[in-house]
Amino acid sequence: MAEVIALREVTGGPASSYAAAVDRYLAVAGITPASGRIYRIALATWAWLLVGGQPPTGRARRGATSPAVPFAALDDPATPARLAEAFAERAAAADADTCNRELSMLRAAVSWWQRQGWLHADPTVQLQRRPAPPDRTRALTHDQLQALFAREVSLREKTY
Repeated sequence: MAEVIALREVTGGPASSYAAAVDRYLAVAGITPASGRIYRIALATWAWLLVGGQPPTGRARRGATSPAVPFAALDDPATPARLAEAFAERAAAADADTCNRELSMLRAAVSWWQRQGWLHADPTVQLQRRPAPPDRTRALTHDQLQALFAREVSLREKTY
């Protein structure tokens, strides 16, 4: 994800809740509305993880209300360990690309909140990116193409 985010600084003190801090971050993030929607979903997922839970899945996720999290909870010394445990559980249920994208979005928000002076600690300090599966979308090599076309199967099977 090579999206560049131009962030404006805001005035005023820190938000009282995680949801309000997310709103303030997204209001100045300089991203498109479509990207903002994805960021909002990803950052809402972290609200569940911040309280040691897991977000609903499938249809239950649509319209689900995230738990209320005081923003100060992000500076709690126990938060990094709690997040690491919840993130490991999430990683077992979601693919690595999704987890890594959500982690990148949280880290971007945390970095902005720190620059605002709202956070002193980094709640993501114990989180590690998940190993992504090999990229299977790359073009076949010349040798792979030769082997494919040499097979005695129908064109349909070669296409698959």
